[in-house]
Amino acid sequence: MSSQVIFVSAGLDKPKKRDNVLARRQQYLNYGALTLATILDNNGYDVKLFHGGHSEPEEFSNELHQNGYLNSSFPLMLSMQSLYALSWAQNFTRRVKFLSPETKIVLGGRWVIGSDPHWIKMMLPFVNEIVEGLAEDRIVRLTESQNPTYIPIQRSSAVPFVLNHHLVDGFKEFQPNVEASRGCGMGCSFCEERDVPLTPLKAPTLLARQLQEVASQYDDFQVRPYVQSSFFAPNLKWSEDFAEAVNKFERKIDWRCESRVDSIKPNSISSLASGGLKAIDLGLESASPSQILKMRKSKNPDKYLRLASELIRECRNNDVWVKVNVLLYAGETQKTYEETIAWLDDHSDCIKGVSVGPVVVFGSPKSSEGYVSKIIEDGGALVDRNQLHNTGVGHVHPSSCISSDDAEGLSLDASRRYMTQRDYFDLKSFSYYPRSYTYEAFLSDIKVNGNHNLPFVCVEG
Repeated sequence: MSSQVIFVSAGLDKPKKRDNVLARRQQYLNYGALTLATILDNNGYDVKLFHGGHSEPEEFSNELHQNGYLNSSFPLMLSMQSLYALSWAQNFTRRVKFLSPETKIVLGGRWVIGSDPHWIKMMLPFVNEIVEGLAEDRIVRLTESQNPTYIPIQRSSAVPFVLNHHLVDGFKEFQPNVEASRGCGMGCSFCEERDVPLTPLKAPTLLARQLQEVASQYDDFQVRPYVQSSFFAPNLKWSEDFAEAVNKFERKIDWRCESRVDSIKPNSISSLASGGLKAIDLGLESASPSQILKMRKSKNPDKYLRLASELIRECRNNDVWVKVNVLLYAGETQKTYEETIAWLDDHSDCIKGVSVGPVVVFGSPKSSEGYVSKIIEDGGALVDRNQLHNTGVGHVHPSSCISSDDAEGLSLDASRRYMTQRDYFDLKSFSYYPRSYTYEAFLSDIKVNGNHNLPFVCVEG
């Protein structure tokens, strides 16, 4: 029996949005699980993190078993980042218990578990223990209690400044992550972190050094880290200090982040770009004043849209790729949709890509009851109430005049209006496609898939 601690990031039976061959190429580094794995590694444990991706859960578990990874004196640490992974996790845990009945399975996943632990346990009966919330201050004690005869070299739950990407199976295919801050607290109705306070950004000199350290792990300064922060909001002074810190190093590293359209001051973009910012995911969500109010994005839609316009124009001026996120929220009508399209048309020269989708409810029926009531109050309706109980994911008719199917068609139309296949590949390969995946392979996949459900315009070359 081995003394290796195995983490598994639960996979997906099918992609979150539309299922096609390009979506199945995507991979997401589970940086929460990697944080826990790095803490254990720093305490002297032998650790490995596997990603389920879009694999078949039975085949994935068979492979772990054949390679001896289920034969450990420690429990298998299963991380579920999303309720989209529930069915995959059900099949995976069932198969693990069949192959290795003595293997204990510990389940974590901050947002998933927090929705309703009792319901999660009912849906995943083969899990032995469920850990709620952040486990960084508990992972060492939890691991130690499962195998009290093993003595780690130290007992520290300190959150690592730099994640050890070497712990990830096949790590060189994943783009790395560096955390800049946590939380948001801006109160948007659809956001999991709406009530989680924003922590201060890391010192600019520290973040600049960490980007270099991550590139050194890969021995490749062409890596493109995702700077993790749900609400990246640096002020001008921080941005200037960061650019200065980055430019003290011999090589600059391109990176990506996400933020709100009204959070980053436009006068900071020049310095951030000088410090390596190349791509940014911006949560516009809507350009319809009435929808902005319903979502609680802002109490002043005119100011919100003015700030959004100034920010993305400054991104264009500094050659920063902008991917705009749009949400077809409850109460969406043809009029509100066209208001958003008109705004995007006015800024099309600033946009590299657009990601559009209808609002979705996550959680058990009990935990999502309040949000479902808000959706109904704002003019939407659940497609199937039983879906929440069975899957934890509830699809929505945005309004009486826009069904769930209509919303899918509008989403594709909007994405194709602003994004070519090259734009799509550039954005996906920057962060989510395997690092070895080439544009030529991408074009071949398009031919295999066809373009009927692809969110971009297919052009030659």
